[in-house]
Amino acid sequence: MAAKLDAGDPCGALADAESLRQDTLAAVDAGRVPPRYRKELTAAVRSLAASIPCQITPPTTPDSAEEDDDGDDKDDDEGDEDEGKKKGKGKGKGGKRR
Repeated sequence: MAAKLDAGDPCGALADAESLRQDTLAAVDAGRVPPRYRKELTAAVRSLAASIPCQITPPTTPDSAEEDDDGDDKDDDEGDEDEGKKKGKGKGKGGKRR
């Protein structure tokens, strides 16, 4: 973990800390850690992982891809002849088709 932090890879260090946490819990569950050390050990491992600053940044998209011409992010369908009418593939209440 320390080498990854020194190399500027906090997310890699966090992955190592998570692996250590899982290994620690497995050892505690298997009875390989004496009862008097369990609480302190698990708290220390949890604290170690919480102290590593890994922030995953979502990919950015151009603003133009999120907005249409009028500046909002809705598809207006201006001038649609069927505006206000429900569209669907069902038979509706109009009765049976012949």
